[in-house]
Amino acid sequence: MRIVFLCLILSACGEPARDIPYSGRRSAPPLKEPVRAMSASERFGAGPVASKDKSSDSPLVWSVPSGWEELEPTQMRMVNFKVGEEGECYLTILGGDGGGVLGNVNRWREQLGLSEIGESDVAALSTLKVLGRDAYLLDLQGTYTGMGLDPREGWALRGAITTSSQFTLFVKFIGPQALVEREGGAFESFCSSLAFSAAIAASSPGAAAHGAPAAGPAPAPGKGPVVGAKPGSGAGSAPGGGGGFSWDVPAGWTPELGGGMRLVTFRTGAVECYVVILGGTGGGVVGNIQRWVGQLGLEVPSEAEVAAMPLVEVLGVQAPLLEATGDYTGMGDAEATPGVMMLGLPVLISGRAVFLKMLGPEKEVAAQRDSFLAFAASLTLDGDVK
Repeated sequence: MRIVFLCLILSACGEPARDIPYSGRRSAPPLKEPVRAMSASERFGAGPVASKDKSSDSPLVWSVPSGWEELEPTQMRMVNFKVGEEGECYLTILGGDGGGVLGNVNRWREQLGLSEIGESDVAALSTLKVLGRDAYLLDLQGTYTGMGLDPREGWALRGAITTSSQFTLFVKFIGPQALVEREGGAFESFCSSLAFSAAIAASSPGAAAHGAPAAGPAPAPGKGPVVGAKPGSGAGSAPGGGGGFSWDVPAGWTPELGGGMRLVTFRTGAVECYVVILGGTGGGVVGNIQRWVGQLGLEVPSEAEVAAMPLVEVLGVQAPLLEATGDYTGMGDAEATPGVMMLGLPVLISGRAVFLKMLGPEKEVAAQRDSFLAFAASLTLDGDVK
């Protein structure tokens, strides 16, 4: 395995030479607001669902446990409950691996003041069924330190995490230990009640593969999320996580449907290139580069090493360019694939995080490097055509 941070030879204006042939200029319709959440089609690969009221916008249905107060969804919480005076339970869905099961388990453990565990410890966790899939079940106790809260001694966290090729689902219940223990059965009942809405199951042929029930009655729908994302278009039909973007498509690149949180996906030979749009910082520049390098089984670079990477201008922002080759392990992969090269550009603009990523066999990705840089340079926002 090896990692290469390759210095770029840029022109005087700071952009790579634009001598790449293009198959056409494409654009995604604009959004009035930054991307705040995923639509149902982004989460589960389904087509847009027509609806007349908020509850029918939800891709999921569920049963509300007795005594739980259902609150309005927020930016990251698709389902949100208040339990007792201090307890809260909520459901979050992220595209792709959502930071990985192990990473999220250890993040939750850190919030309770507990030490990290390893992959073998995660594999030994109990499971329960969520959307027909096995979900890892966590029961943690300690001193809870959450965002904006003073440390809470004697608190507990009960959580469930399940993954698919399209999304990662998290259910988290936090509160005083006695409350969490008392409501443990209700927590598991809520998790078990989750099901895909009838509209999602009908509109997505692959819904069953993602855990949707093939048949049978569904529980009454709860309140649906307020979704800010609208369908974008990179090739006339690709759903995306954000609009207002346009780009030039290099010759030989074939656009495909976006998936998860992808604005657009391209393929050329065995190489895949895609753009992801997230609200806010999306985990930050350094955090995402470190995560990408980790996917290749390589030593994670320090913040200083990330700062020393060559910069490329994308959407008017200087972004560090990652070029690395290693043994790649993606979401759901049982074994690593050797000799995979990755090109990555994390870009933070006002209210959004834009990630460009290319993956494939080393020789093929190296041959597409100039096209990748030209594609990145061609990206524009809100009609600001270069």
